[in-house]
Amino acid sequence: MSSESLDTDGKSSDEDVSKADSWRMMDQVKDIKRLQEKDGLKQRILGVTWTNLSVKGVGTDAAVNENVISQFNIPQKIKDGRRKAPLKTIIDNSNGCVKPGEMLLVLGRPGAGCTSLLKMLANRRLGYAEVTGEVHYGSMDHKQAKQYQDQIVINTEEELFFPTLTVKQTMDFATRLKVPYRLPSDFASTKEYQEWSRDFLLATMSIEHTHDTKVGNEYVRGVSGGERKRVSIIETLASRGSVYCWDNSTRGLDASTALEYTKCIRSLTDVLGLSTIVTLYQAGNGIYDLFDKVLVLDEGKQVFYGPLKEAKPFMEELGFICDEGANVADFLTGVTVPTERKIRPEFESRFPRNADEIRKHYESTQIKTAMDKELDFPHSEQTKRSTSEFREGVAYEKHKSLGKKSPYTVSFATQVRVAIKRQYQLIWGDKPTVLIRQVSMIIQAFIAGSLFYNAPQNSSGLFIKSGAIYLATLIPALYAMSEVTDSFSARSVLAKHRGFAFFHPAAFCIAQITADIPIMILQTTLFSLPVYWLTALKPTGEAFMTFWVMLFAVAVSSTAFFRFIGAAFPTFDAASKVSGFAFAALVIYMGYLIPKPQMHPWLGWIYWINPLAYAFDALLSNELSGQVFPCANTQLVPNGPGYTDGSFQACTGVRGAMPGATSVTGEEYLASLEYSESHIWRNFGILWAWWLLYVALTIFFTSRWNQVSGNSGFLLIPREKAKKVNNIGQDEESRSTAAPMEKVKSRQEKGS
Repeated sequence: MSSESLDTDGKSSDEDVSKADSWRMMDQVKDIKRLQEKDGLKQRILGVTWTNLSVKGVGTDAAVNENVISQFNIPQKIKDGRRKAPLKTIIDNSNGCVKPGEMLLVLGRPGAGCTSLLKMLANRRLGYAEVTGEVHYGSMDHKQAKQYQDQIVINTEEELFFPTLTVKQTMDFATRLKVPYRLPSDFASTKEYQEWSRDFLLATMSIEHTHDTKVGNEYVRGVSGGERKRVSIIETLASRGSVYCWDNSTRGLDASTALEYTKCIRSLTDVLGLSTIVTLYQAGNGIYDLFDKVLVLDEGKQVFYGPLKEAKPFMEELGFICDEGANVADFLTGVTVPTERKIRPEFESRFPRNADEIRKHYESTQIKTAMDKELDFPHSEQTKRSTSEFREGVAYEKHKSLGKKSPYTVSFATQVRVAIKRQYQLIWGDKPTVLIRQVSMIIQAFIAGSLFYNAPQNSSGLFIKSGAIYLATLIPALYAMSEVTDSFSARSVLAKHRGFAFFHPAAFCIAQITADIPIMILQTTLFSLPVYWLTALKPTGEAFMTFWVMLFAVAVSSTAFFRFIGAAFPTFDAASKVSGFAFAALVIYMGYLIPKPQMHPWLGWIYWINPLAYAFDALLSNELSGQVFPCANTQLVPNGPGYTDGSFQACTGVRGAMPGATSVTGEEYLASLEYSESHIWRNFGILWAWWLLYVALTIFFTSRWNQVSGNSGFLLIPREKAKKVNNIGQDEESRSTAAPMEKVKSRQEKGS
């Protein structure tokens, strides 16, 4: 059994798919076709054709990870910026055509370029330095097909999910966002169609029993590894696309389930006219025989592309031996590997030793000539007609409120509603985290209240009350910093969903804000009550409610601020640096550590862009306005036994105190800090204006996220080791023979 056919949990009894289930699956697939024909729907078929496709990426020399010191090496950055980054050819002049109803198997060793080819055919070009050649989807080029990203989908090798959601919740979300605006006549409501679609997809992979089980991951217990892979497969099928690219989708499945999965894809391809491209490693003969065509890549070079039945004879004619009963896919993949291939004795002196030589033989065959004739597929009248019907079919299912170029299916309001429901499911599914956060907030509130417990109502209490208000403003902002981490933990899942065109990024941002509201209300209440009354702040209901509503605005705006930072930067490293620096600046220039009148003019502008500064101004004004604070202790001079006549005493060291006065009013103290009671509701409005700006920026940057999930395709070399990396361009056999030849030449030179 192949390595990828092993299930991670080893429970083969749970993984087996019976023949009865296979027949049921076939009947359900035919039901989809019957519904389309009954309602006279246009068939959404495309086909993929690519000619002279070449892809280049950044070479190892340019993929450098800077260290603490080298990131500030300005001369090196200028030098690197002036020279062009070395490029490596990933795909070299590939050609092919997958017509509607056909399945193409792409074979190659890891690193041969199979995944990159799939991304190109799925119209995912981000992350590559240079792409040349043409790719057509039906009669559309790759630019015209950009608006149909929901119809040209790719399933990556990684399983990317929110682990705390159940399988049912995950599939409800995917299927609800792909319900057509005009339902088939057999369905009375949107919910009925969505549930039918969900149950059909769960049945195709026989995982109905995982309905209420969490998807899970390495840290959250959930379904088994094989079941998680099947959830990934059916979530991709939920996109209801026309072109499917599957990247090693059988990894983690046992042999039986892998075969049934391929049969399912075969059935969908045949009945619905899909174009299916699959990369597999170590595919068994049962799976191999289900495909129509095979393409073999080695070092990015297309060494064979043609009908499935002609691949093995072609390689055998070149002198390679395929053992009886061996996997044909493994045989085709290993023909260029010296340690794996077997050669007939009569071909040992003339068999092709590398990818270039095999490709040279292939290009001189009738197979290549026959395959080249299919490259005219995009220009045929039938293709143009089917592409026109495809456009009509997509537009027919799209909600009427969406624009013509919108890739989404349901209305924006529905996207927001479904995203909000999922956001609450995420919160409910991770109850320990929410509970711990609220408990820790209560503990912080009691600690802060005890630090400033029962602040005196005199001049000694002014700075104490200011400290309590400062800490009360700071703690919600400190808790909001976790949004930077949360932004990156969810980014890969959102990138996948955006690739499927499930929802607009703005819908996700609005859902987050909506889900924040009850949590923020609870959090603010649990924190405000202990802090306010333990510190003995102004004992009126009006003052407390002003304090509460201002802290709520602080929590919401701080969350939006750090969420904006998480969305604005492409890497967690950059976002964490900026968030840490920004938080330090907000804390220092809030108006407590450095009073506003004493701020340096060069850096005073930080105060005016600091939301926490406006909150501190409003909260302190709320507390001190309308109160009189008698001077006491060392702040009343002279002070001590016998000094009881106030007419000969005065306040010293108290901001705002008038000469000769023995008390200071709250207004005088606030005026010395350039604060005022009139600032309270003005600053409250400014806080919400900052919140609105941060939300708009978050939506803007989230919409610009690259639709790339999973790894980047290359490793980063540490700067200190960059010079030690050598680019190796020769194949294994060439390197093994190069050294002896050099020794022979050197001996000849010495002899002469």
